[in-house]
Amino acid sequence: MRFYFAQPSGFLKTFVKDYCFMESDPGESDVQERVVPTESIQLMFHYGNPFVFCHEDHSVTRQPQSVISGLAHSFLDVSTCGAAGVAFVRFFSAGACHFFRFPLYEIENGSFNLCDVWNGAVRELEDRLCEALSVSARVQALDSFLLTHFSPISAFDAALVRAGVDCIRKNRGQISSRDLSRELAVTSKTLERKFAAYVGKTPKQFSKVIRFQQTIADLTLRGDRLLTDQAFENGYCDQSHFIKDFKAFSGYTPREFLVRYPECNTDMDSSL
Repeated sequence: MRFYFAQPSGFLKTFVKDYCFMESDPGESDVQERVVPTESIQLMFHYGNPFVFCHEDHSVTRQPQSVISGLAHSFLDVSTCGAAGVAFVRFFSAGACHFFRFPLYEIENGSFNLCDVWNGAVRELEDRLCEALSVSARVQALDSFLLTHFSPISAFDAALVRAGVDCIRKNRGQISSRDLSRELAVTSKTLERKFAAYVGKTPKQFSKVIRFQQTIADLTLRGDRLLTDQAFENGYCDQSHFIKDFKAFSGYTPREFLVRYPECNTDMDSSL
């Protein structure tokens, strides 16, 4: 399994965190991984065999060739299925809204065929990615595709959402919707509506994802600490609620997760 990372070009860097390319060769063993909630809406373009979703009853569902995934509230298991080749586009938390003309809460907790959003353009990009002979050629194809679909929201809304995301992250997901709206000088109802449309979750729901991601970071860096201390530091009143929430997001207890993923990269945004 090979991974390549690349940055988008020009002003796209303001909205797109990175591109990631993952490839495997024929004959390599399939790899199954658990995908946990992050703060990034993501696009996937398969130029090899598409992944499959693995369900609890051991059945599988093949992904479309091109996928858009909204912000999730729980985990899912995916697996390679033969020789893989896939390009990931990861947006910053307040970045995806500048490329889609529908409220992002409409794709919350789901993965959908991107052709249902941009049919002809997606087919053209799929062909370019399959025909490309290098990572740089695929980066150029992704840049061109995203530039074509750039449709910025208003400056006021962009600044509001960006400030809200920054405030939630600064507080490690431990800020109430009321305090957040007071900090941003808008009503709770307005903030909830803007976040749902432009981030993909309400401030309360988004804060839970940030707190979960922060918990993973703490476990990875300081996994030898008592779970009670981890719980209190991440805003839980007791260890049992901490474990319950963590398992709802990941399917594992904190200790089980740390054993399975001792060096997990948490995907915390550093900009939008």
